[in-house]
Amino acid sequence: MPETQSGQSRGRPAGWQRRVFNYLNSIKTKLIASFLVITLTPLIYISYVMLSNATAGLLNVIVNNSLAHARKASIDLNRFVAHQFEIIQLLANSAPVLDRDTEALKPLLREFDKRYFSIEKIQLFDLQGVLIAASNDTPSDHKADFDVATLEEKPFALCNSAKSAGRNPVAVVVKIFDRAGSPFGFLLVELNHLQLVTMFSESVVGNSTRIYLLDELNRPVISTPGFDSQADLAITAPRLAEHNHGVFAIESSELEKPLLASLLPVTGHGWKVLLLQEQQEVYFLVQMFQRNLYWILFLTMLVAVIIALIISQNIALPILQVTHGANELASGRFDVRISVANTDEVGQLANNFNFMADSLAGKMAELKEAYEELQIRAQTIERKNIELDRKVFEIGALYKIGRTMVEVGIDLDRLLDVVIDKSIEAANAKRGSLMLLDENQEMLELQRVRIWDEESQQTLPIYDFQRNINIRPGEGIAGKVLQTGEMLIINDPDNHPDFKHYPGEKNRVRQLVCVPLKVKNVTFGVINIVNRKDDADFKKPDTDLLQTMANQAALVLDNTKLFKLAITDGLTGLFMVRHFKNRLAEELKRSRRYQKIFSLLFFDIDHFKKFNDTYGHQTGDEVLKQVAVIFKSQLREDIDVPARYGGEEMIAMLPETDAAGAMVVAERLRKAIEAYEFTGSEKPLHVTVSIGVAEFPAHDTDALGLIRKADTALYECKRKGRNQAAVYDAAMAVVSEK
Repeated sequence: MPETQSGQSRGRPAGWQRRVFNYLNSIKTKLIASFLVITLTPLIYISYVMLSNATAGLLNVIVNNSLAHARKASIDLNRFVAHQFEIIQLLANSAPVLDRDTEALKPLLREFDKRYFSIEKIQLFDLQGVLIAASNDTPSDHKADFDVATLEEKPFALCNSAKSAGRNPVAVVVKIFDRAGSPFGFLLVELNHLQLVTMFSESVVGNSTRIYLLDELNRPVISTPGFDSQADLAITAPRLAEHNHGVFAIESSELEKPLLASLLPVTGHGWKVLLLQEQQEVYFLVQMFQRNLYWILFLTMLVAVIIALIISQNIALPILQVTHGANELASGRFDVRISVANTDEVGQLANNFNFMADSLAGKMAELKEAYEELQIRAQTIERKNIELDRKVFEIGALYKIGRTMVEVGIDLDRLLDVVIDKSIEAANAKRGSLMLLDENQEMLELQRVRIWDEESQQTLPIYDFQRNINIRPGEGIAGKVLQTGEMLIINDPDNHPDFKHYPGEKNRVRQLVCVPLKVKNVTFGVINIVNRKDDADFKKPDTDLLQTMANQAALVLDNTKLFKLAITDGLTGLFMVRHFKNRLAEELKRSRRYQKIFSLLFFDIDHFKKFNDTYGHQTGDEVLKQVAVIFKSQLREDIDVPARYGGEEMIAMLPETDAAGAMVVAERLRKAIEAYEFTGSEKPLHVTVSIGVAEFPAHDTDALGLIRKADTALYECKRKGRNQAAVYDAAMAVVSEK
């Protein structure tokens, strides 16, 4: 006996070891461990991936953003300097410069200085750097301090002018020549320092950002905000010498805080744009993201542990009791009961189990009765499903019609095709036609005839229908519907007193539905749907859907007519200038956002006032109509936007088209109008046009500015003899004030 007890004690853990083993082997412990593993494993992995990817992504975005601001400042400076070079070229090509007339040159310099806000002062030096003339009271012994050699390889150069008022002025230097082509001297134009600083200030982001403009020797020329050029640059100079461009970190014991530098060259000038920002401010978003992610991970783990403990305590033990009772019930013991004190779902499960055991026998009989009732309900559901399928079909058809009508827009011809096609499809018919009131609102005119093609499974247009079928109100079936505004359904048209056959009609009409098109109780058209595909009679679901579709189509057709009248010119059919300007504003936004180009084509008829005086305004109006037709035929449908600007002036916007492409269109249009024989008189008439072209953004970035540039090119064609096309150029006359 002692040996047996000792053997048993050796086979099992004793004391606290047994308690630990039982706890680890219990369902409670397994439930806690499983919940924590399932919850925390993907959470930790996701957090690690998010931390790695998001940190790298944020750093990349931050660096690119810093570089983008430096690039913007570099591009803005380049554009600004290039614009000043264009102004200097006007001065360099003036008569006093070409004639070396110093006396006439002095007032010209002052005039340019006053005219252009971007110019601070202008100085003219000879080839030895001696001052010849200036726009201000510069001393006559003033010497030039720029490097002449930089002008040998490029048309102009940037330099540091003489320091003034605690700043380093920026100047543009250009070598000038006389009429003989001999070097005359150098023009030095000092740029407006305030305007330069303001331009650079637009690229400042954050509280610690400072932007510098550095010359070839990395000396500061402009600094914003303020002009503290020595504070940080003296420390960053060694790192600047190691980099020509890019983004790099600067850390030094002499700096209060580490910096992030973005260095970009000013293309073609050897100067650089430097953007300095404290790393702490730049990386603040990354640090905040990491800190928040750690807190979220910690709190989630803590909540998971607490939830696991609660679940194990409140679910594991009652589940064991329910499992034991279920096993007893499965073995045939219907008197088994479960005693659970929980009031949650597990307690409800135990109560339901006890109730189930009590009423199991009675439920079998109830299940049989329920099965019979279920069969009856299944038949009802099947019938309702058929009705529901019909409703779904009708809703789908109406949705497709509405969506297609929206896609068609204001194209009335395409809209009529959509209306008749969808009506035939919805009624499951073989044929259909659409009739609208004529311009005098006196009779119906046949507009569309469509027929269902079995091979292609779509409706096809019939073009050779009899177009002189005109029906007055009250005449025939369609006339009755037009007169009364009520739909007619005729499933035996041969015996109907108002039905009549038209000469040449090949297909026999077996069923007919005539649906009115009306808005606000005013009928303006009729849809005729003929012969169902299955040869059955038209029923109420078919006609209800047709009436709903007709009401929807009538409203869209009426709105389309009104909208087209509101945005198109009544004489030419072109867009009105107000609608054109709205479309131009939209295209400007799109082109700026996606860096696209487009062109304007602006023209008028040469000597049109004289033409009207000679042939009369009615003939002139007829010519305008025909010119508009030619104009639209030379443009891309649904892409280019033609409009009547006023009088005989017409304009078009050509998206995704540069000035060269627009000139091809302009020449094609000019030749087509020149060769066309216009009607309106006893003999053919001829007119010519002059066309101006302007391109966005090459010529202007503003809507009104583009129109004026195109108008300027137009008047340049007038000045050179008319009947020609030209692209705007800065050398043309003064820009139009249109």
